[in-house]
Formats: sequence, C-alpha cells, structure tokens
Amino acid sequence: MSVNEPASSPSRARLSRGPGAAAAAGLYLLLTLVMTWPVAGDLWRKLPADLGDPLLNCWILGWDAHHLLRFLGGHLTGLAGYWSANIFYPAPLALAYSEHLTGQAIEILPVFALTGNLVLCYDLLFLSTFVLSGLGVYLLVRELTGGRWAAFAAGLIYAFLPYRFGQFPHLQILSSQWMPLALYGFLRYFETRRRRALAGGAAALVAQNLSCGYFMVFFAVPFVAFILVEIGRRRLWRDRRLWGDLTVAGIAVAAATLPFAWPYLELRALGFAPRGLYEVNVFAADVYSYVTTSHRLRLLGPRLQVFPKPEGQLFLGFTAYLLGAIGVAWAARDAWRSAAGLRTRRRALRWLAWPAAIVLVVYTGLWMAMLVRGSFIVAHSPIGPLRVMSGFKVLRAIAAALAVLLVASARARGAARRFALSPPGLFALLALFAVWMSLGPYVHSAGRALHNAGIYTFFYDVVPGFDGLRVPARFGMIAGLFLSVLAGYGAAALGRRRRVGLPLVLVACALVLVESWAAPIAVNQRWADFNHQEVVLPHGLPARADFPPVYRFLRTLPAGAPVVEFPFGEYPIELRYMYFSTAHWHPLLNGYSGGFPPLYLANRTTLRRVLTNPDQAWAALARSGAAYAVVHEALYRGGRGTVVAAWLAGHGARQIAVFGPDRVFKLQGPTAADGTPPAAAPGPAAGTRPAP
Repeated sequence: MSVNEPASSPSRARLSRGPGAAAAAGLYLLLTLVMTWPVAGDLWRKLPADLGDPLLNCWILGWDAHHLLRFLGGHLTGLAGYWSANIFYPAPLALAYSEHLTGQAIEILPVFALTGNLVLCYDLLFLSTFVLSGLGVYLLVRELTGGRWAAFAAGLIYAFLPYRFGQFPHLQILSSQWMPLALYGFLRYFETRRRRALAGGAAALVAQNLSCGYFMVFFAVPFVAFILVEIGRRRLWRDRRLWGDLTVAGIAVAAATLPFAWPYLELRALGFAPRGLYEVNVFAADVYSYVTTSHRLRLLGPRLQVFPKPEGQLFLGFTAYLLGAIGVAWAARDAWRSAAGLRTRRRALRWLAWPAAIVLVVYTGLWMAMLVRGSFIVAHSPIGPLRVMSGFKVLRAIAAALAVLLVASARARGAARRFALSPPGLFALLALFAVWMSLGPYVHSAGRALHNAGIYTFFYDVVPGFDGLRVPARFGMIAGLFLSVLAGYGAAALGRRRRVGLPLVLVACALVLVESWAAPIAVNQRWADFNHQEVVLPHGLPARADFPPVYRFLRTLPAGAPVVEFPFGEYPIELRYMYFSTAHWHPLLNGYSGGFPPLYLANRTTLRRVLTNPDQAWAALARSGAAYAVVHEALYRGGRGTVVAAWLAGHGARQIAVFGPDRVFKLQGPTAADGTPPAAAPGPAAGTRPAP
C-alpha cells in the first residue's frame, strides 16, 4: 500500500481518526506539565535547570519588553538604545553579544506588562516551546499523511526529543516550534494556493528568525531546498502568480529579519572576530553523539553516556529512529514498485547495473563501518588489503557507483527520482544533511577523525552568518524535526495494519515518553562556572517584588548613571546583578553574555582582584566612568567585603546608603587617564524607568 494513498481509501479513512488539533494541543500541554514537573508548580520563582543562561535570558527578555512597552505606550523614542543594553558599560551594542530574543519578548509582552515577573514569563515560554513544537509537527504531518494518530505521534516525538532535555538552559534552542509551522504554512499554500496560508508560513518564519539566530542561519538551507522541491514536483516553474507570491513573501521576511541581523554585522565591524574553525570544531557533534544523551533523563541518561562532549548529547530517541526508518523504507519500497515498468533499452548498460549496485552496497557498508569505528584496514579481501582511511574517498566511491547505477538502470533512475521528490524522501535527505552539518568542519567518530568528510566548512566559507556561530551540533534540532516527520510516516505505515495498527502507534507514543522521562527536573541549580575562593554564591532567586532593597534605591538615582557592583567579574554573580538591574536599568560595568567586549575583559582582570592588587584596581575603576559603586559584603568570604568598602572610602568615595550588608557609594568624579570624562554609556534614554 502506498505512502501517498487516495483520500478515499479505507486505510486512509482509518488513519484520519484520532485527536484533532485542539485536542492534540491539550494533550501536549498536559504531558508538558508532567514531563517538566515541578516547573509548573512554582512559575513565579523557579527556573528550569540552572541559574546560568536562564538568568541571562530573563534579563534579555526584560530589556526587550521594557523597550517594546515604552514604544507601544506612545514613546516614539522607546526603541532608542534597544541594542545598547545596560551591561558592559560603555561598550555599544551589548545586546548583540548574545541572542536578542525579540520573538520571545513579543510573546510574553502582555504577561510582563501585567506582572513584571520575568521568571513567570520565562517559564511560560519554556513550557510553550514543547506544546507548540508538538502542535506544529502535528499539523505538518497531518497535512502530509492525513493521519491524525500518526501526526500526534510525530508531534509527540518532536515535542519531547531527548535532545531537548539537554538544552533546558537554552531557551533560544528550545524555541524551535516555528520551523514546522513555517513548513506547514508554505505546504498549505502549495496545496490550496491561498495567500493566507502563505502569510501564516512567512509569519512563522519571521518568528523563528527573531527567536533564534542559530536557526535563522541553519534552517535557511533546508527550507529553501523544501520550497524548490515542492515547486519541482508540482511542475510550477512557470507559474508567474506563484513566483510573485513567493517573491513578496521573501521580501517581507527579509524586511522583518534584517533589522535584527544588522547589529551583529555592526559588531563584527567593531572588531568582534568570527568564530574560528578550531572553536567551531570543539562544539561540533561526534557521530556517537546521536547515541549519547543528557544526564537529565531518568532511564537512559545514566546508560547512554557513550561519548560525552560539549553540546554532544544529540540522542533523538530509539522509537524515533525506528519509526523514521520504517517511514523511509516504506517510501523507498513505493518508489521502487512505481518504477517497475521502466527498463533500460541498451543491454550493455543493463550489464553495468548489478556491478554498480554491488559496489554501492559494499562502499556504503564501509562508510557505515567507518562511522562506527573510524579509519581501518581490511587485511584480507578479494582484492587484497583494503585501506579505509579517508571519509572523502569512500563518499566519492559511493557517489561514482550511484552515478553508474542511475545511468545503467532506468528503473533505478525512476525510483530515485520518485523517492527524492516524495515528501518522505525529501525529509530523509534533509535529515541526513542536518546530521552531516551537525558534525561540523571535521567529522569525528568517537573522537577519531574521518578525514575530509565534512561539508560544514563549505557553508562556513560561503554562506553569510555561518562564521559567527560556534555550535554546529545545534543542527541536531533540525535533524530531530525532519526525523519526527519521517517517524510520522512510519507511524502511518504501522497504523494501516488492521487491528494492531492503532495499538502499535499508541505503544510507540508511550515509549517516546518513557525514553524522555526526566521528571522531576532540577530547578534553580547553582551554575557550575564558579570557583573564586574569596566569594560565595547566594542560594535561590527572588521574584521582582522581593528584590533586595538596594536595587529599589538605585532606581532613585539619576537616570543613566553608570553603576559598578562588587564582587566584580564572577559570572554567576554578574548574572544576578543583570537580573536585579531590571528594577532600575542603570548602565552596569558588570555583565555576562555569549561574548565579551575587550574593555570588560580588561576590567575583569583588575577589578576582580581588588583585595590582592588594590592600586591597579582603583586605576581601572577611575578610568571606567562609573558614577556609583555597590559593595555586597555578604558575597565575600571571611569579612573581606568590609575591606572592599574601606578601599572605596579610602579613595574618596562617599557612602550614601546602607541596606544591611549592601553599601552604596558615590564615586568622586572618576575620569579617564588623560583627564577627560569617559564616553557616555549607550543605554536607556534620559528619564526612562522600568515598565511596571
């Protein structure tokens, strides 16, 4: 029975039974609350995972929402200084050192306007990524297969990919829900030619671009391939109306996206260097990453630590792998059967088909063996010792054998064409592309290099944006998207079996949840990046209403006055300063992000060592332009905080407020080394205050 059956077929009618979109979304929501418990139990105070990147993202959301609300409130200059966030004073474009999260900020704007609680906003976004990811794939697979249960299973796989659980601290990577919705919108346009569907797909693509810079760059290549294949298989190359609609949609997407990409180009012009290939290679996946999972999974986490490495937990689920393989096999079988009537006329060419097929199978087997064990030598083979040392040479042999087979066999050509142009064939090829790209510039298997086997370097050299991203492994989410669609086809194939079809699909859904079970997940964990002997990191995370009173006092100081907080340069504490700065939005010398301006790194070297090199620290502070200093004595071990306060007072700083262990000093006119005032910090316009 074909993958693409007539709408009236009995098996397709059986497949169409199952939860509708609203019911599926409700089930995904219920399962999300269970699978991520206890996040939903305290949405106001608990952040999933640790207080590292989640706290950074809370600050980014607050900065974005503050400016957006001012603009929507009638302040036409409310977006001024949007990119020059209040950290790393006086460095410009501080927001561009990390993801800007504008898409997510727009989503939570009403909640932030009503509550001002950034933890609540973050948690709602976190939970919504699971629900919307599942719903997006559900809609896409239902459109492709007509099967509701198959679509539900595919959505469940994508919503709860084991890979997601290793990305809990990275909201931008979890925010991958717009990719399937963009594919769905454009697919609906090709099916119905309704511009409303095209507008929805374009809006989803913009939302994805504004939610994650990685996927803005990474998803563009497979998305364009999807569009071109859809045009080709429908033979719409000469359809002027279609090309006009797509051109308008493309211009609209570019116009909405480019203003949020331009500041990153400006930052590059200011000297922020591209990511080097060595750094990129460190954060590339290994072949064994796809059988290595996050320690957060209760059942598989302790058992699937096959080859741990940074960003290398890309396991997508045994059930997903199996269903995806079934979907691909079913589509390949259909393609081969549909080409049964094709026959090569020249007998000489037909004689080449079998040898080419044998070589293709042998070298494909060698390639798979190389992926598992790295380079090797077959000492005894029919043709003598066989050295399998270069991945590129093996791939070249595979490509040559495939080319000969396609020339020699009309049936092979027809089957290959039908498979590549079928939706499951296309998604299989895109999944392989995403996996290959995730392996980075130098493909490795268990740490062993497969020489010249990577394709990432080509895109790094040619496609704008690739050289600014350091984690190729995040292609794993795109591989997971395409695998989930293929799994939907596999579930549809199982679902066509009478009596046992639906039970098999439901068992597969249960296995997906078992594989990804992680509840209760950790919340508000201490961040691992903390090793300074003189400083202690506080526990917990207060909500906005419970901020330490010193931050309410800072709000009363003249707007735009730069502030420095001590201890300085300890990243987990810097993140807390940023979070608390949402109460006053003064420029901070402190900060943390995905990158750092040189001046901050220089200040960190000196101001971090106030106790051991006070004269050098004061010289750096005097050059900084800071107007006020806050000393958090309780964050120093052994009473060392009083020494820091005395150091400030000894250099003429005047204490103006005390809130328990927190002391605020006004610095006496710090100036640059040449006697001129330092450059004003870019930041909020004069007179601005945080949103309520």
